[in-house]
Amino acid sequence: MSLNKDSHQKHRWFVDNYGTRRGALLTYQHRVLSILGKYHVYRKIDWDSVDRLVFVCKGNICRSAYAEVVANSIGVESISCGIDTITGKPANEMALKISATRGFDLSKHKTTTVQSLTFEKSDLLLAMEPWQGEYLVDNLPVGGQCSLLGLWGTPAMPHIHDPYGSSSAYFNNCFNYIEKTVYEIAGKISK
Repeated sequence: MSLNKDSHQKHRWFVDNYGTRRGALLTYQHRVLSILGKYHVYRKIDWDSVDRLVFVCKGNICRSAYAEVVANSIGVESISCGIDTITGKPANEMALKISATRGFDLSKHKTTTVQSLTFEKSDLLLAMEPWQGEYLVDNLPVGGQCSLLGLWGTPAMPHIHDPYGSSSAYFNNCFNYIEKTVYEIAGKISK
């Protein structure tokens, strides 16, 4: 009985801190790759030329939507979009609830596809996961800047696991990390 309880507690810890066991594995895998220099290209940012932040995730219903509302709340021009979404969907229900408890309103958010946006040279595109950064680099016009949001947080986490379908505890942990990281980036671009 105690072995089962211990196993449940470990599972709960993974779920609350990383969304899933897979989320934990991906988080640490990409942290190691970052330490080994894999994502160094995403750290080469000309902060003086950044006028707008473009937050990118898969569905634009949780992570990127939250990052956008946080950035806009502190006066940093920003938008968000998704690589694999349909335009016009609302934010995820749990994202709406958790963001409200944190003082942010996602009730007016509508999803936007990355393909429907027009990008400016002064945009800094910030992906939530390395595969999204690779997609942006490979598929968008040359000349813009792209990075991984989690490279600018403490600790650096190139992979910010999607909270969709996760516990409210993980949503809070994920949104807390995104919020702190947006504040870090805002300090770099304030002129």
